[in-house]
Amino acid sequence: MRLFSRRRHTTLNTHSEPAPVRGSAGRRSRRGRVLTLAAVALGLAVSTVPLTTGSAFASVQTCLTGTLKYTATDAETGTRPTSVARNVNWELRGQTTAGGAETQLATGITDANGNFNACYNGASALPSAYVKFNSSSTKMWRVVTDKSDTATEYTFNSNTQYNTSGTIGLGDVTVPSEKVYAFKIVDVLNLLYWKRGTSSVCWTGNQATYNDCDTLTVAWGANNAEGSIFDIRTRKVLLNSNEPDSKHLILHEAGHWLQWQLFDKHDVPVTGCDGHTFNKISSATCAWSEGFADAVAAYTLGDYRYVFKGGSSFDFTNDQNTVGWDQGDQVQGRVSSSLLDLWASAGDGGNWNKTISVMTDYQSDDFHDYFVNDRPNGGLSTTGAAKDFLVKHTINY
Repeated sequence: MRLFSRRRHTTLNTHSEPAPVRGSAGRRSRRGRVLTLAAVALGLAVSTVPLTTGSAFASVQTCLTGTLKYTATDAETGTRPTSVARNVNWELRGQTTAGGAETQLATGITDANGNFNACYNGASALPSAYVKFNSSSTKMWRVVTDKSDTATEYTFNSNTQYNTSGTIGLGDVTVPSEKVYAFKIVDVLNLLYWKRGTSSVCWTGNQATYNDCDTLTVAWGANNAEGSIFDIRTRKVLLNSNEPDSKHLILHEAGHWLQWQLFDKHDVPVTGCDGHTFNKISSATCAWSEGFADAVAAYTLGDYRYVFKGGSSFDFTNDQNTVGWDQGDQVQGRVSSSLLDLWASAGDGGNWNKTISVMTDYQSDDFHDYFVNDRPNGGLSTTGAAKDFLVKHTINY
């Protein structure tokens, strides 16, 4: 299984602002964080209110309401549940005059229960109206059809309503089966966004306001050539076939993108990662990159494992006597289990937020650099219980 492409050491500076100031040791200094009113209004972590357009003095309101749902295999449970699709972009489209051109009438996102309330205020009933759903969530994340196409999202429409006014309930609107994986990915990425560990509306504290936010782009297609990879060339997560059956797989690859974002889009060179596995030695840089991504998925889902698309899983539980495991910080499973233990500990606050802050301020070249150098700089312990966690997992500094 190829979970991550080998990185090239490339420094990107796509911000319009000056590059962050680097210290003598090559680390970033802390930058101020400003959460704007627009960021607060976005409210992706809670139910959201759809946008409406039209004249404030209009006499007729038309609303199409309902709940967006999808049915997809869940590798984690081995079932095929029907779930609500949360924070999915929608557009209310239709005609305002008989025989007139179809236009966009309103936009918004489904709420935390998958509900939408698409309303338009006009002078009269709408000759036609329907809701178009897009495989994206605001500008924060999206699913496109191919890595070479940055714009083409998956879309589908509700049934068209004619001569509409008042509130029309569409009931449950179901994602078509051929597009269900795209919308499942959009829904699952909410879980990571809600736990992103920063007060910024963006994915990391490296951007402060909504207009500054970078978009996490996933390219999925049933027949796409590449999958299970964060493509360092296009900066997209690439998935194919039935890989989205596994939430762990989706979140693992998104975890690579998140690490790149935390490091303010500066690469850490990764070597020796071909054929890497959870419990065997690869390299210090590979174990750091893959171990962090493993831990992102497990932390987000609240467990201690990785689940493959077919439903089999790998348990990260290990100590000095675990049979079949290599030892040390060149083993990605040792790194991921150490991170999960640290994040769950009282010393780290019972979550990963302090690590997220450290990684935003300091670029760690590997797990040793993170633990020995950057944790102290960020006010986190490297002794006592923190060190004991590492020793348990055969990492001794």
